[in-house]
Amino acid sequence: MENSKQIFYGRQTISNDDINAVVDSLKSDYLTTGPQVTRFESMLCKVTGAKYAIACSNGTTALHLACLSLGINKKDIGITSSNTFLASGNCIEFCGGQADFVDISMDTLCISVEQIEDYCKRNAPPKVVIPVDFAGVPAPLVEIRELSKKYGFFIIEDAAHSIGSTYSHLGIDYSCGCCQHSDIAIFSFHPVKTITTGEGGAVLTNNADLANKIRLFRSHGMTKDPSVLIKNDGPWYYEMVDLGNNYRITDLQCALGCSQIKSLGDFKKKRQSIVKQYSEAFSSNKDLIVPPWPSHTSPCFHLYPIQFKGGEKIRREMYDKLQKKNIFTQVHYIPVHTQPYYANKYGYKTGKCQNAELYYSRCLSLPLYPSLSQDDINYVIKSFLDILEAIS
Repeated sequence: MENSKQIFYGRQTISNDDINAVVDSLKSDYLTTGPQVTRFESMLCKVTGAKYAIACSNGTTALHLACLSLGINKKDIGITSSNTFLASGNCIEFCGGQADFVDISMDTLCISVEQIEDYCKRNAPPKVVIPVDFAGVPAPLVEIRELSKKYGFFIIEDAAHSIGSTYSHLGIDYSCGCCQHSDIAIFSFHPVKTITTGEGGAVLTNNADLANKIRLFRSHGMTKDPSVLIKNDGPWYYEMVDLGNNYRITDLQCALGCSQIKSLGDFKKKRQSIVKQYSEAFSSNKDLIVPPWPSHTSPCFHLYPIQFKGGEKIRREMYDKLQKKNIFTQVHYIPVHTQPYYANKYGYKTGKCQNAELYYSRCLSLPLYPSLSQDDINYVIKSFLDILEAIS
Protein backbone atom coordinates (compact mmCIF):
# COMPACT_ATOMS: atom_id res chain seq x y z
CA MET A 1 0.00 0.00 0.00
CA GLU A 2 1.54 3.29 -1.14
CA ASN A 3 0.30 6.81 -0.64
CA SER A 4 1.17 9.87 -2.72
CA LYS A 5 -0.34 12.18 -0.11
CA GLN A 6 2.09 13.81 2.32
CA ILE A 7 1.22 13.13 5.95
CA PHE A 8 2.96 15.43 8.42
CA TYR A 9 3.47 14.96 12.16
CA GLY A 10 1.17 17.92 12.82
CA ARG A 11 -0.78 20.56 10.96
CA GLN A 12 -3.67 22.98 11.30
CA THR A 13 -7.28 21.93 10.77
CA ILE A 14 -9.17 24.82 9.17
CA SER A 15 -12.93 24.80 8.47
CA ASN A 16 -15.12 27.02 6.32
CA ASP A 17 -16.38 28.62 9.53
CA ASP A 18 -12.78 29.54 10.39
CA ILE A 19 -12.26 31.10 6.96
CA ASN A 20 -15.52 33.04 7.18
CA ALA A 21 -14.59 34.34 10.63
CA VAL A 22 -11.32 35.75 9.28
CA VAL A 23 -13.06 37.24 6.23
CA ASP A 24 -15.63 38.92 8.48
CA SER A 25 -12.79 40.36 10.56
CA LEU A 26 -11.11 41.69 7.42
CA LYS A 27 -14.33 43.50 6.56
CA SER A 28 -14.59 45.04 10.04
CA ASP A 29 -13.13 48.29 11.31
CA TYR A 30 -10.31 46.51 13.18
CA LEU A 31 -7.31 44.60 11.87
CA THR A 32 -4.97 44.86 14.83
CA THR A 33 -5.87 44.69 18.55
CA GLY A 34 -9.62 45.17 18.87
CA PRO A 35 -12.87 43.46 19.92
CA GLN A 36 -11.91 40.01 18.63
CA VAL A 37 -8.88 39.99 20.94
CA THR A 38 -11.10 40.74 23.94
CA ARG A 39 -13.60 38.10 22.80
CA PHE A 40 -10.88 35.48 22.39
CA GLU A 41 -9.48 36.26 25.84
CA SER A 42 -12.95 35.82 27.35
CA MET A 43 -13.36 32.48 25.58
CA LEU A 44 -10.01 31.29 26.94
CA CYS A 45 -11.14 32.17 30.46
CA LYS A 46 -14.37 30.26 29.94
CA VAL A 47 -12.59 27.18 28.59
CA THR A 48 -9.96 27.06 31.36
CA GLY A 49 -11.64 28.66 34.36
CA ALA A 50 -8.83 31.20 34.74
CA LYS A 51 -9.88 34.72 35.75
CA TYR A 52 -7.67 36.62 33.32
CA ALA A 53 -6.29 35.89 29.85
CA ILE A 54 -3.97 38.14 27.86
CA ALA A 55 -3.53 37.15 24.20
CA CYS A 56 -0.16 37.89 22.62
CA SER A 57 1.94 37.30 19.53
CA ASN A 58 3.16 33.74 20.24
CA GLY A 59 3.95 31.21 22.95
CA THR A 60 7.52 32.45 23.34
CA THR A 61 6.41 36.00 24.04
CA ALA A 62 3.79 34.59 26.43
CA LEU A 63 6.57 32.96 28.44
CA HIS A 64 8.64 36.14 28.35
CA LEU A 65 5.68 38.22 29.55
CA ALA A 66 5.09 35.73 32.37
CA CYS A 67 8.69 36.01 33.56
CA LEU A 68 8.68 39.80 33.25
CA SER A 69 5.55 40.03 35.38
CA LEU A 70 7.22 37.98 38.14
CA GLY A 71 10.24 40.29 38.16
CA ILE A 72 12.80 37.71 37.04
CA ASN A 73 16.21 39.39 36.82
CA LYS A 74 19.94 38.69 36.81
CA LYS A 75 19.96 37.55 40.44
CA ASP A 76 17.40 34.81 39.79
CA ILE A 77 17.49 31.16 38.77
CA GLY A 78 14.54 29.45 37.15
CA ILE A 79 14.26 25.74 36.46
CA THR A 80 12.30 23.83 33.87
CA SER A 81 12.23 20.45 32.19
CA SER A 82 15.01 19.65 29.76
CA ASN A 83 12.46 17.79 27.62
CA THR A 84 10.89 20.85 26.04
CA PHE A 85 11.31 23.43 23.32
CA LEU A 86 13.99 26.10 23.76
CA ALA A 87 11.54 28.82 24.76
CA SER A 88 10.75 27.22 28.14
CA GLY A 89 14.28 28.04 29.32
CA ASN A 90 15.05 31.03 27.13
CA CYS A 91 12.30 33.13 28.73
CA ILE A 92 14.33 33.15 31.95
CA GLU A 93 17.47 34.16 30.08
CA PHE A 94 15.60 36.99 28.28
CA CYS A 95 15.03 38.55 31.71
CA GLY A 96 18.70 38.24 32.67
CA GLY A 97 18.18 35.22 34.92
CA GLN A 98 19.80 31.80 34.70
CA ALA A 99 17.86 28.89 33.28
CA ASP A 100 18.64 25.53 34.84
CA PHE A 101 17.16 22.15 33.99
CA VAL A 102 16.02 19.10 35.90
CA ASP A 103 15.12 15.65 34.71
CA ILE A 104 11.80 14.12 33.73
CA SER A 105 9.81 11.19 35.02
CA MET A 106 9.66 8.39 32.45
CA ASP A 107 6.08 7.71 33.62
CA THR A 108 4.83 11.03 32.28
CA LEU A 109 7.73 12.50 30.26
CA CYS A 110 7.06 15.66 32.31
CA ILE A 111 9.31 17.29 34.90
CA SER A 112 10.02 15.11 37.95
CA VAL A 113 8.67 16.30 41.29
CA GLU A 114 11.45 14.40 43.08
CA GLN A 115 14.09 16.09 40.95
CA ILE A 116 12.64 19.54 41.69
CA GLU A 117 12.79 18.88 45.43
CA ASP A 118 16.29 17.44 45.15
CA TYR A 119 17.35 20.61 43.32
CA CYS A 120 15.84 22.79 46.05
CA LYS A 121 17.64 20.81 48.75
CA ARG A 122 21.02 21.01 47.01
CA ASN A 123 20.79 24.66 45.93
CA ALA A 124 19.14 27.90 46.87
CA PRO A 125 15.50 27.49 45.80
CA PRO A 126 14.78 28.91 42.35
CA LYS A 127 12.68 32.04 41.79
CA VAL A 128 10.42 30.17 39.38
CA VAL A 129 9.69 26.62 38.23
CA ILE A 130 8.25 26.13 34.74
CA PRO A 131 6.61 22.69 34.41
CA VAL A 132 5.79 21.67 30.84
CA ASP A 133 2.63 19.72 29.97
CA PHE A 134 4.52 17.55 27.53
CA ALA A 135 2.61 16.27 24.47
CA GLY A 136 -0.61 17.36 26.17
CA VAL A 137 -0.12 15.29 29.34
CA PRO A 138 -0.57 17.55 32.39
CA ALA A 139 2.55 18.04 34.48
CA PRO A 140 2.26 17.11 38.20
CA LEU A 141 1.02 20.58 39.11
CA VAL A 142 -0.64 19.66 42.40
CA GLU A 143 2.59 18.21 43.79
CA ILE A 144 4.68 21.06 42.43
CA ARG A 145 2.34 23.56 44.10
CA GLU A 146 2.99 21.83 47.43
CA LEU A 147 6.73 22.19 46.85
CA SER A 148 6.26 25.88 46.01
CA LYS A 149 4.65 26.43 49.41
CA LYS A 150 7.62 24.74 51.04
CA TYR A 151 10.41 26.43 49.06
CA GLY A 152 8.81 29.71 48.02
CA PHE A 153 9.07 29.64 44.22
CA PHE A 154 6.59 30.85 41.60
CA ILE A 155 5.05 28.44 39.08
CA ILE A 156 4.53 29.15 35.37
CA GLU A 157 2.65 26.29 33.73
CA ASP A 158 3.94 25.92 30.17
CA ALA A 159 0.69 24.62 28.72
CA ALA A 160 1.73 25.24 25.11
CA HIS A 161 0.82 21.62 24.31
CA SER A 162 -2.23 21.20 26.49
CA ILE A 163 -5.22 23.44 25.87
CA GLY A 164 -8.20 21.15 26.42
CA SER A 165 -6.32 18.75 28.70
CA THR A 166 -7.65 18.10 32.20
CA TYR A 167 -6.45 16.44 35.39
CA SER A 168 -8.25 15.40 38.57
CA HIS A 169 -7.32 15.80 42.22
CA LEU A 170 -9.44 14.74 45.19
CA GLY A 171 -12.38 14.19 42.88
CA ILE A 172 -12.20 17.65 41.29
CA ASP A 173 -11.39 18.13 37.61
CA TYR A 174 -9.07 20.97 36.60
CA SER A 175 -8.26 22.31 33.15
CA CYS A 176 -4.69 22.94 32.09
CA GLY A 177 -4.29 26.71 32.20
CA CYS A 178 -6.79 27.21 35.04
CA CYS A 179 -4.02 28.51 37.35
CA GLN A 180 -5.42 26.73 40.39
CA HIS A 181 -2.01 25.13 40.95
CA SER A 182 0.19 27.73 39.29
CA ASP A 183 0.69 31.49 39.39
CA ILE A 184 0.61 31.86 35.62
CA ALA A 185 -0.02 29.59 32.63
CA ILE A 186 0.73 30.08 28.95
CA PHE A 187 -0.65 28.70 25.69
CA SER A 188 0.71 28.56 22.16
CA PHE A 189 -1.46 28.74 19.05
CA HIS A 190 1.11 27.80 16.41
CA PRO A 191 -0.46 25.86 13.48
CA VAL A 192 0.69 22.47 14.80
CA LYS A 193 -0.99 23.07 18.17
CA THR A 194 -4.54 21.94 19.03
CA ILE A 195 -6.09 25.27 18.04
CA THR A 196 -4.35 27.92 16.00
CA THR A 197 -4.37 31.66 15.41
CA GLY A 198 -1.65 31.30 12.74
CA GLU A 199 0.93 32.44 15.25
CA GLY A 200 -0.16 33.46 18.70
CA GLY A 201 -0.13 32.80 22.40
CA ALA A 202 -1.79 33.73 25.65
CA VAL A 203 -0.91 34.27 29.29
CA LEU A 204 -3.44 33.29 31.97
CA THR A 205 -3.56 34.03 35.68
CA ASN A 206 -5.95 34.44 38.60
CA ASN A 207 -3.92 37.35 40.01
CA ALA A 208 -5.21 40.79 39.01
CA ASP A 209 -1.87 42.51 39.69
CA LEU A 210 0.00 40.06 37.48
CA ALA A 211 -2.63 40.42 34.75
CA ASN A 212 -2.23 44.21 34.80
CA LYS A 213 1.56 43.91 34.55
CA ILE A 214 1.30 41.45 31.66
CA ARG A 215 -1.04 43.75 29.74
CA LEU A 216 1.36 46.63 30.34
CA PHE A 217 4.42 44.69 29.17
CA ARG A 218 2.49 43.44 26.10
CA SER A 219 2.24 46.97 24.70
CA HIS A 220 5.40 49.03 25.27
CA GLY A 221 4.84 49.45 29.03
CA MET A 222 2.28 52.07 28.04
CA THR A 223 -1.03 52.95 29.74
CA LYS A 224 -3.95 55.35 29.39
CA ASP A 225 -5.44 54.31 32.73
CA PRO A 226 -6.35 57.60 34.50
CA SER A 227 -5.80 56.01 37.91
CA VAL A 228 -2.05 55.58 37.31
CA LEU A 229 -1.22 58.58 35.10
CA ILE A 230 1.06 61.22 36.62
CA LYS A 231 -0.81 63.85 34.63
CA ASN A 232 -3.56 63.74 32.03
CA ASP A 233 -3.58 66.10 29.06
CA GLY A 234 -6.72 64.60 27.51
CA PRO A 235 -8.28 61.42 25.98
CA TRP A 236 -5.27 60.96 23.70
CA TYR A 237 -2.75 61.03 26.53
CA TYR A 238 -0.64 57.99 27.48
CA GLU A 239 2.40 57.38 29.63
CA MET A 240 5.11 54.74 29.48
CA VAL A 241 5.44 53.51 33.05
CA ASP A 242 7.72 50.55 32.40
CA LEU A 243 9.85 49.09 29.61
CA GLY A 244 7.63 46.81 27.53
CA ASN A 245 7.50 45.31 24.07
CA ASN A 246 5.08 45.13 21.17
CA TYR A 247 3.85 41.61 21.84
CA ARG A 248 0.30 42.32 20.71
CA ILE A 249 -1.82 39.99 18.58
CA THR A 250 -4.18 41.05 15.80
CA ASP A 251 -7.96 40.95 15.56
CA LEU A 252 -7.55 38.82 12.42
CA GLN A 253 -5.68 36.16 14.37
CA CYS A 254 -8.12 36.23 17.27
CA ALA A 255 -11.11 35.96 14.92
CA LEU A 256 -9.58 32.66 13.80
CA GLY A 257 -8.92 31.71 17.42
CA CYS A 258 -12.53 32.42 18.42
CA SER A 259 -13.74 30.14 15.65
CA GLN A 260 -11.18 27.42 16.36
CA ILE A 261 -11.90 27.28 20.08
CA LYS A 262 -15.48 26.27 19.32
CA SER A 263 -14.07 23.04 17.84
CA LEU A 264 -11.80 22.28 20.80
CA GLY A 265 -14.01 19.48 22.13
CA ASP A 266 -14.23 17.79 18.73
CA PHE A 267 -10.48 18.19 18.20
CA LYS A 268 -9.82 16.54 21.55
CA LYS A 269 -12.07 13.57 20.76
CA LYS A 270 -10.35 13.01 17.42
CA ARG A 271 -6.86 13.33 18.88
CA GLN A 272 -7.67 10.88 21.66
CA SER A 273 -9.21 8.48 19.13
CA ILE A 274 -6.03 8.50 17.03
CA VAL A 275 -3.87 7.98 20.12
CA LYS A 276 -5.99 5.00 21.15
CA GLN A 277 -5.72 3.45 17.68
CA TYR A 278 -1.97 3.91 17.57
CA SER A 279 -1.43 2.54 21.07
CA GLU A 280 -3.69 -0.47 20.46
CA ALA A 281 -1.65 -1.26 17.36
CA PHE A 282 1.78 -0.73 18.96
CA SER A 283 1.51 -1.59 22.65
CA SER A 284 1.95 -5.35 22.22
CA ASN A 285 5.27 -4.91 20.41
CA LYS A 286 8.10 -5.59 22.84
CA ASP A 287 10.42 -3.21 20.97
CA LEU A 288 8.19 -0.17 21.47
CA ILE A 289 7.10 2.11 24.32
CA VAL A 290 3.83 3.93 23.69
CA PRO A 291 3.23 7.41 25.15
CA PRO A 292 1.90 7.72 28.70
CA TRP A 293 -1.75 8.39 29.49
CA PRO A 294 -1.86 8.81 33.29
CA SER A 295 -5.08 7.54 34.86
CA HIS A 296 -5.97 10.84 36.57
CA THR A 297 -5.69 12.81 33.32
CA SER A 298 -7.64 13.39 30.12
CA PRO A 299 -5.00 14.75 27.74
CA CYS A 300 -5.85 16.64 24.60
CA PHE A 301 -2.78 15.10 22.96
CA HIS A 302 -0.58 17.43 20.95
CA LEU A 303 1.99 14.77 20.04
CA TYR A 304 2.25 11.00 19.76
CA PRO A 305 5.88 10.37 20.80
CA ILE A 306 6.63 6.65 20.51
CA GLN A 307 9.94 5.24 21.78
CA PHE A 308 12.11 2.52 20.28
CA LYS A 309 13.89 0.35 22.81
CA GLY A 310 16.53 -0.23 20.13
CA GLY A 311 17.58 3.40 20.39
CA GLU A 312 19.02 5.92 17.96
CA LYS A 313 19.89 3.59 15.08
CA ILE A 314 16.43 2.13 14.68
CA ARG A 315 14.85 5.56 15.25
CA ARG A 316 16.86 7.03 12.36
CA GLU A 317 15.99 4.13 10.05
CA MET A 318 12.31 4.48 10.87
CA TYR A 319 12.45 8.24 10.29
CA ASP A 320 14.07 7.85 6.87
CA LYS A 321 11.95 4.94 5.66
CA LEU A 322 8.67 6.50 6.81
CA GLN A 323 9.60 9.67 4.93
CA LYS A 324 10.02 7.63 1.73
CA LYS A 325 6.40 6.60 2.22
CA ASN A 326 5.40 10.28 2.57
CA ILE A 327 4.96 9.99 6.34
CA PHE A 328 6.85 12.88 7.91
CA THR A 329 7.69 12.42 11.57
CA GLN A 330 9.60 14.61 14.05
CA VAL A 331 11.71 14.34 17.19
CA HIS A 332 10.50 16.14 20.34
CA TYR A 333 12.88 17.23 21.91
CA ILE A 334 16.64 17.58 21.96
CA PRO A 335 17.38 18.09 25.69
CA VAL A 336 17.78 21.82 26.14
CA HIS A 337 20.69 21.56 28.59
CA THR A 338 22.80 20.01 25.79
CA GLN A 339 22.38 23.00 23.49
CA PRO A 340 25.68 24.85 22.85
CA TYR A 341 24.37 28.11 24.34
CA TYR A 342 23.65 26.48 27.72
CA ALA A 343 26.58 24.07 27.66
CA ASN A 344 29.07 26.86 26.91
CA LYS A 345 27.57 29.46 29.24
CA TYR A 346 26.96 27.31 32.31
CA GLY A 347 28.94 24.14 31.71
CA TYR A 348 25.87 21.88 31.61
CA LYS A 349 27.02 18.45 30.51
CA THR A 350 25.60 15.27 29.05
CA GLY A 351 24.37 13.12 31.91
CA LYS A 352 22.78 16.05 33.76
CA CYS A 353 19.25 14.87 32.86
CA GLN A 354 19.65 11.18 32.09
CA ASN A 355 15.98 10.34 31.56
CA ALA A 356 15.49 13.23 29.13
CA GLU A 357 18.62 12.17 27.26
CA LEU A 358 17.50 8.52 27.09
CA TYR A 359 14.05 9.54 25.92
CA TYR A 360 15.51 11.82 23.23
CA SER A 361 17.72 9.01 21.93
CA ARG A 362 14.76 6.80 21.08
CA CYS A 363 11.67 8.96 20.50
CA LEU A 364 9.77 9.76 17.32
CA SER A 365 6.52 11.74 16.99
CA LEU A 366 4.00 10.18 14.61
CA PRO A 367 1.32 12.13 12.72
CA LEU A 368 -1.44 13.42 14.98
CA TYR A 369 -4.05 16.00 13.96
CA PRO A 370 -7.84 16.00 13.57
CA SER A 371 -7.99 16.10 9.77
CA LEU A 372 -6.20 12.75 9.45
CA SER A 373 -8.65 10.43 7.71
CA GLN A 374 -9.18 6.84 8.81
CA ASP A 375 -7.33 5.74 5.67
CA ASP A 376 -4.41 8.00 6.70
CA ILE A 377 -4.36 6.49 10.19
CA ASN A 378 -4.47 2.94 8.83
CA TYR A 379 -1.71 3.77 6.36
CA VAL A 380 0.54 5.18 9.10
CA ILE A 381 -0.01 2.13 11.33
CA LYS A 382 0.58 -0.43 8.58
CA SER A 383 3.61 1.37 7.15
CA PHE A 384 5.13 1.78 10.60
CA LEU A 385 4.71 -1.89 11.55
CA ASP A 386 5.86 -3.16 8.15
CA ILE A 387 9.04 -1.07 8.28
CA LEU A 388 9.70 -2.02 11.90
CA GLU A 389 9.38 -5.71 11.11
CA ALA A 390 11.67 -5.40 8.10
CA ILE A 391 14.50 -3.71 10.00
CA SER A 392 14.20 -5.53 13.33
